[in-house]
Formats: sequence, structure tokens, C-alpha cells
Amino acid sequence: MQRIVVIGGGHAGIEAAHIAARMGVATTLVTMNLDQIGQMSCNPSIGGVGKGHMVRELDALGGAMGRLIDATGIHFRILNESRGVAVRGPRAQADKVKYRLAARRLLERTPGLRLAQGLVAGIRWAAGTRGLQGVELLDGSFLPCDAVVLTSGTFLNGQILIGERRLEAGRAGEPASTHLSEQLKALGLRCRRLKTGTSPRIAKDSIDFARLQVQPGDDPPRPFSFFTTAIPQPQVPCHIVHTTPETEAAVRENLHRSAMYGGHVEGIGPRYCPSIEDKFVKFPDKGRHQIFVEPESLELDEIYLSGLSTSMPPDVQLRMVRSLPGFEAAEIVRPGYAIEYDSFDPLQLRRDLRVDGFEGLWFAGQINGTTGYEEAAGQGLMAGINAARWLQQREPVLLGRDQAYIGVMVDDLVTKGTDEPYRMLTARAEHRLGLACDLADGRLLEVAREVGALGEADLAGVEAKLRRRETLRVQCAEAWVAPTSPFGPVAAEAGLQLQAGMTLAELLKRQQVTPPLADRALALLEGWSEPQPGWDPAWERDLLLFEARYDGYREREARLLLHHKDWDGVRIPEDFPAEAMTGLSNEVREKLRKHRPETLGQASRIPGVTPAAVTLLHLLIEKRRSA
Repeated sequence: MQRIVVIGGGHAGIEAAHIAARMGVATTLVTMNLDQIGQMSCNPSIGGVGKGHMVRELDALGGAMGRLIDATGIHFRILNESRGVAVRGPRAQADKVKYRLAARRLLERTPGLRLAQGLVAGIRWAAGTRGLQGVELLDGSFLPCDAVVLTSGTFLNGQILIGERRLEAGRAGEPASTHLSEQLKALGLRCRRLKTGTSPRIAKDSIDFARLQVQPGDDPPRPFSFFTTAIPQPQVPCHIVHTTPETEAAVRENLHRSAMYGGHVEGIGPRYCPSIEDKFVKFPDKGRHQIFVEPESLELDEIYLSGLSTSMPPDVQLRMVRSLPGFEAAEIVRPGYAIEYDSFDPLQLRRDLRVDGFEGLWFAGQINGTTGYEEAAGQGLMAGINAARWLQQREPVLLGRDQAYIGVMVDDLVTKGTDEPYRMLTARAEHRLGLACDLADGRLLEVAREVGALGEADLAGVEAKLRRRETLRVQCAEAWVAPTSPFGPVAAEAGLQLQAGMTLAELLKRQQVTPPLADRALALLEGWSEPQPGWDPAWERDLLLFEARYDGYREREARLLLHHKDWDGVRIPEDFPAEAMTGLSNEVREKLRKHRPETLGQASRIPGVTPAAVTLLHLLIEKRRSA
């Protein structure tokens, strides 16, 4: 029997273990503390622009995160809703206590999946990095296996920093893992230190909420998962507050006491989630900074201050917090902190997230240099899928940059690498017009079939929605709009003069046709408003307008995509000595040696490798094949 061990019970580990077991491979998830599976160490939320896209892609492939947040979310919002279909993204506040319990319950009830508590001391191979035998625990026990997915989060040589204090820890209240990181470094893997941080938690009854700006959630809340029919938790509002000159003074007067600016931090922090110290230092012209006041749970009276990540000493943190309007009497329950940890250069990974040169070992999550629950979950899912398929002697699943934001992220990591914590942004995708998050179920349907983790009922539901969507497109192409037709009044109200008439599809291209007018026109189509699971008329209308009005851009993107796919289909032989080939510059040879691309498409995306160099490389490969 083939066996996988997943190391780590964070968001990457949950997805890796869940999907591998769903694919029929006996799986063990081992973690330091079973009670902390699915713990939200930082902000208690899932999703956002780019991040929410990945959660819906996870869901479309049989992942867990979308269903977990739907079951435990207490505040749902669609971000960027007014900016268009391609960049809108769902976000939800989780009840972090219920999320953690739901994650563990899901894993415990997954057939073929076993949970184990223990601290991993090392991975055992029969000879160097070949002949994987299993995983050794610090207590002397041994877990035999044929594949390992390592999802260590911030635990590898983790150190918490609060002011001048430095504590050995993987996160607050939990020990660091030192043995495993030292083993991997001794085996020759390139390691670097990264940093992230978290904000202070505040006692709810010490905040004057009447002085804060209320931020309500969507009513009704819209689920993350394509397969969720109802949101069970009570919904609560969030709030917004802004820093004051007193906040800035507290920071600037104590920068020397900050772990970061006091010279105590070695690692590089996330560019797109800066600490409050960074915000005031790097953006001196900005008068104030926005802080989101977010409930952590319906079960707790702790409030998270998103946007106030800090490594200041506790007394300075209290001064900063009490400088915020409505927080004059605030009490800090848990101080914020920075944390440094070991991660490994993702250029050492193959496209399926397997560690090059190490038999049966996959990396996923922050160990690869990313930051965020969603980025970790996306990697965990792909590592779990590909570890299972490797054991089943099947080809890996590799998502293209045109298929999914998860594909963009993985390709960025293994092709370009990262020297700072990587966060998913929609701007990273070249083909984002086709990557709308609400289209993920249809876009990834064939991949989901290949993976085999979704149930038949879920697959049938996606198929039914796609058939209905195609029927609707045909209806719009055939419906005729003329002054005397039922659609005539809609065109007239839009201020359009109909001469020879037009199809409804052509009418929807006109910017004068607002969403309410489009709704009136679509209501005249047979079956438009007929209820069906997973069918959201408002979203389907927005999708129709998007497709009609961006058709030219999408065609141009499709042409560019064909060119890119040509290169992605040309594999570079593993024994191809590109660094020794004449005609390539020293820089290109150095880049190819460092990044070791598997295809010409990967090579073309390496900074410094020119299109001319890729063309020459193609010629050299073909010449060698025909020799």
C-alpha cells in the first residue's frame, strides 16, 4: 500500500492531506498540536482580490477551504464589485474557533486519512536523498511512507520578536522546529530567512464602537464554495478606524525599540502587508492609515486590528492602540509580534512542487517563500495532488497561467523564485480577463475530473450550469431587438435608435444598457429566472455584459495565449547542457543554470532571458534531437 505523510496542520497541510486521501492514497497528517489544526495565526479572514480567486479555484478542484469558510464565516463581502468581473474577489471573516474545529472535523471524517501528533525530527532516505523510507519523530517513533509533503509554515527555526526580545517559537505559544530545517540545509538545499508579523488583539468590551465607522457585510452573504447552499453562522459587522498624529508620534519616537528598526530582524518581510512601522517610515506623506477592526470569533471577546502589524514592545503597542479614536481605554489581550523563519529557495522545485533531486519530497506553503493562508492552501492542494499521482505512476497536474491563479503562483515561484514573501495579486496574471473567480468551476472542470476528488453530484451540478449558460448565449444571439419587438422598450429607454434592428447579444454590448435595463431584457427570455442550484441571475447578467463588452480584448488575449502555449509545449531535456551551448550569452547561461526551466515557456519568463535567446535555445534543442 502506498502511503503519504503530510507534515504540518496549517492551511497547506489541510489541503494536501485532504486531497491525497480523497484520491485514494493512505495519508497521515502529523502536526505538533492536533488542537491547532487550521489555526489562523494572523488575521481571521479568508479571501480578497487574487486570494479569493484562488479559494474558488481550490473549491473547483475538490479543496476544503471554500467549504470551511462558508461553514464558519461571520462576515462576507465581495471586494471590487464595481470594477468588473475579472478583478472582483470574495472575502470573509471567519469565526476562527469554529474554523479550526471544522477543519479538524473534516480531516477526521475523511476516509483514508489519519491524524497524528508529534514533532518531526527528520526525513529518512536509504541513500542520501534517494530511497525514501519515512519520517522520524522527536520522541523516537517512525512513520513509514513513500512520499512526504512538507508544509511547515513559520515553524522551521522560528523566532518571535517583540521589541528587543527574541523567543524561539513557531508562533505564539508553540515551539519552533529546528532539527528538520538543519537536516535539509545539510543535504544542500538553499535556505533564507523571511519575516512576517501579526497585530495586537484587543478586549472587545474596552472599545467604544460608537466612535468607529461601521462596515456591514453583504446581505445576503454570498458563499465561497460553488457547492454551498446556505451560510449557517450569524453575521456581524466589522468596523474601520484611522491612525492619528498621536499614533505616528508613538511609532516614530520608539523606532529604535522596534525589532525591525532596532536591528534585530534578519529576514525580509512582506512588501504588500507592511508593519505599522513600515507604513509611517516608507509613506511619510500619507497623513493617516486605515485599520480594520475585525471580530475573531462569536465565541471570544477578542478583536483583531488588521493593518496594525507591529514588532514594538508591549508598552509602545498599548500607546499606539490607545491613540486610535474609540480605543482610549483599550486593553491588549495579546500583543502583536514579528516572526522570522527558514524558507527554502523555490527555484529548487520542479513544476509539480517536488524538490528536485530528492525522492518523494514536496514542499508547500511558507516554506516556499509565500505569505497568506490562501497561497499556502493553493500550494498544498497541488502538492497533495501531485504526490498522490506520483505514487499512482500518473503524470502530474500542472495548471497553466491561463487556467488559474494557482497556476500563476506556482509558475512564478518555480520559474522566477522570490526574494521576499510572495503574495497573490491579480496584476501578476497576464490572462486575467479569463480568470474571473466565479468561472473557476467551469474553467477547471476537466482538471477536476482528472483529479477525481469531487463527487458525481458536484460535477453534475457544474455541467448543468454550463449547459444553461450556453443555452442563454444562444438565446441572446437569436433574440431580435426591434422597435416592435418585446425588447424595443428596453432599447428605447437606453436612448438607442434602432434602424435595422440588432440581436440581444449586440444590444448588451452597448454601454448605455445598464445592469437594471439588462435585467429587464433578460427577464423576457424563457427560463431566465427559473431557480437552479448554483445559478445566480445577477452574476450571470454581469458575465453576459462582460463577455459582450470585452470580446475584442479577450480575442487579443487568446492570440497571445496561443503563442505562449507553443513555448510551454516544448520541453527542455533534463540532460540538455544549455549552460555550455555557444551562442547564448553568459547571463542567459547563468540564468538557465540557476533556474533549470523544464520548458521553453518557463525559460521565456525568467528575467534576463530574451526572446532571441529562447528562439536560439529552441533551435539547439531541435538540432540535438535530430542528430
